[in-house]
Amino acid sequence: MLTLLIVMVAILSLVGSVVWVRPSKRDVKLAKWRQEARQAGMYVKLDGLAAEPKDSGIRDDIGGASYYLYEPQAHKQDQLSWALVKAEGWLQQGLPARWSWYRQEVALDGPRLQALIAALPIAVDAIERTPKYSRIIWQESGQEFDAQQLKQFLQQVQALA
Repeated sequence: MLTLLIVMVAILSLVGSVVWVRPSKRDVKLAKWRQEARQAGMYVKLDGLAAEPKDSGIRDDIGGASYYLYEPQAHKQDQLSWALVKAEGWLQQGLPARWSWYRQEVALDGPRLQALIAALPIAVDAIERTPKYSRIIWQESGQEFDAQQLKQFLQQVQALA
């Protein structure tokens, strides 16, 4: 009887260990999304934008997963860098409600920028554009993800100069 009890405890501890290290359904979904993004030509990093309360009034860090699309041949004449965050800040001119400029306002085509924000394929927390890359920061939530659609969106962000 004691031997049977010891064998049962050993089996349960083995099964428990295996179940404990298995990825959750969310982990499997995120791994699939990130792999699809990499196959579409994007890079994925877990980083964000630091809070800028002094310059733009954004009090909280914008964190999450960043999906980058690098520009293969950046133009030397292109010096335009800008970022938008979905947070309350002081710099909101020309932006939809609850969106703010990060660090500084940039003179862009307002209707085109608003149309771009309205066409977001997923719920994002920030959009950034530099001469070398464009990226979005989001919490990787939701049920669906289309890597090709996100890549096209990031190409539109890069073209908005």
